[in-house]
Amino acid sequence: MFILNVLRNIDFSRFQIDIAVNSSVDTGGIVEELRSYGCKIFYWPYFKIINYFQFMQFWRKFFKEHKYDIVHGHSTNSASLYLRYAKEAGCVTVAHCHSTGYRGNIIQQKIKRHFANKVGIVADYWFACSDTAALKLYGEVYKSYPRYYEIPNAINVDNYKYQKSIANRIRLENGIKDDELLCGHIGTFSAPKNHIFLLDIFAEVLKQHPKSQLVCCGAGVLRPIVEKKAKSMGIFDKIIFPGVVNNANEYLMAMDVLVFPSLFEGFGIAILEAEAAGTQVVMSDTIPNDVDLTDLVHRHSLNESPKEWADTICNMPTVDRLGYNKSIAESKYNMRTCINLISSLYEEMARNKKR
Repeated sequence: MFILNVLRNIDFSRFQIDIAVNSSVDTGGIVEELRSYGCKIFYWPYFKIINYFQFMQFWRKFFKEHKYDIVHGHSTNSASLYLRYAKEAGCVTVAHCHSTGYRGNIIQQKIKRHFANKVGIVADYWFACSDTAALKLYGEVYKSYPRYYEIPNAINVDNYKYQKSIANRIRLENGIKDDELLCGHIGTFSAPKNHIFLLDIFAEVLKQHPKSQLVCCGAGVLRPIVEKKAKSMGIFDKIIFPGVVNNANEYLMAMDVLVFPSLFEGFGIAILEAEAAGTQVVMSDTIPNDVDLTDLVHRHSLNESPKEWADTICNMPTVDRLGYNKSIAESKYNMRTCINLISSLYEEMARNKKR
């Protein structure tokens, strides 16, 4: 989502940007949008550790055949591998951390951490969405590294300004009545997003507020498992699965509350978006404090019961949703500010490369 926000705002008369994405990702229909910006799309093999040599062979060949000034790596678990070949090919290399954890079982997490910890060696520039994420990837040394930059997970704030007419349309299109409480979630169906616990929370919400529905926007390999669990709990008919949506801003306007029980996040851009839309947020306390920009945010421990989460959700105060957009617009998370920073850094990198 962050990369899409950048592409939707950057000046393409100054930059040519191509996208490489791992082949296991559900692009959710965004490829045509990327191509409309003039981006070429490349698919690389998902790094499974056991395919180490295949993975390395792909990137060695890729950077022999494709010439770039800058390679901006967002997949930092394997960036120490592919950025090595980018650097050998004469590219300026950038590692960009968006997370504070690693996916997979304990062994997979340790191996990914091993590779990720080496990224600082091959990356000329170190980026992170927050200081918390930077500390996780680069260690304390990031504080004194001369080319470290915090790149906030900024958004197009104006797109999230609450409009009742849009909220009503989305609710009508999804069969949500005016007197129903609409809980929501936006994110990939992956382990860190903790969808199973989300279902447990929503089941408790239904006990207190039977006229409730849950909308889960996104795609991912775990979606069938989440759907199966919802059916076994008898709440499947109360849940809407619209898949990947290109109007998340409108869904946030329609929601009464965003429920976000992530195991970990580098920042949590959906929370920022919710605040810009004036939507209440109930989320885990594992998410960095950087996102706490308004009083819409309510934190809970993942050790608390689903009922305790549901108590907060069902007793939300009524707020003036329009007022919150201005608060986000005046912060560093406004995409206009972020684009100026990224553009100036890209041009600095290009100048340094020519020297």
